[in-house]
Amino acid sequence: MDLKAILKNLGYTDEQIKAVIDAMAENKLHVSSVENPEETIKQLQDEKAKLEAENAEQKKAAGKKTDPPDTTTAEEIRKLQETIQKGKIDTQLIVELTKARAIDVDYLMYQIEKSGARKDIKIDDDGKMTGVTELVENLKKSYASQFETVTPSGVRTGVKKLEKTTPVDDVPQTLEEAIAQKFSGDEE
Repeated sequence: MDLKAILKNLGYTDEQIKAVIDAMAENKLHVSSVENPEETIKQLQDEKAKLEAENAEQKKAAGKKTDPPDTTTAEEIRKLQETIQKGKIDTQLIVELTKARAIDVDYLMYQIEKSGARKDIKIDDDGKMTGVTELVENLKKSYASQFETVTPSGVRTGVKKLEKTTPVDDVPQTLEEAIAQKFSGDEE
């Protein structure tokens, strides 16, 4: 219930109520639903001072950090993009070296890294690589012994042939056959 309702219940007229409220406003008297407004104001001011002090301490602690500064997100993204491009180039080089019948791809990749020839390979906006074929051709000339040659008959040289094994007819295919073979061999 507010002041107007209280005054109305006490029998004051609307003109009298308006006069009382206007007089209170002129004298800076205000009505509050809080029992002890001065005490409430003091509590709120104390809480505000505590929060300001905590905020100042947190700002001070944030300024004193001794940790090394973190790298920026843009720097991390750039490094990851470089790693991805290097991976794409390496993969394409391995594929091309394999197609060219390289004997030791790892050795040739080491030679590419050592010579710095990778920098000649470019990736355009469409993701197409240029310079890979030329690099492999140069490697074929420089490291000819690292590539298999194909004879006109289509047979590769430098490839070991697997030994032919003759199948053994008496190898059992099931457990029952193995048991039967073992016991039949003991009787003889």
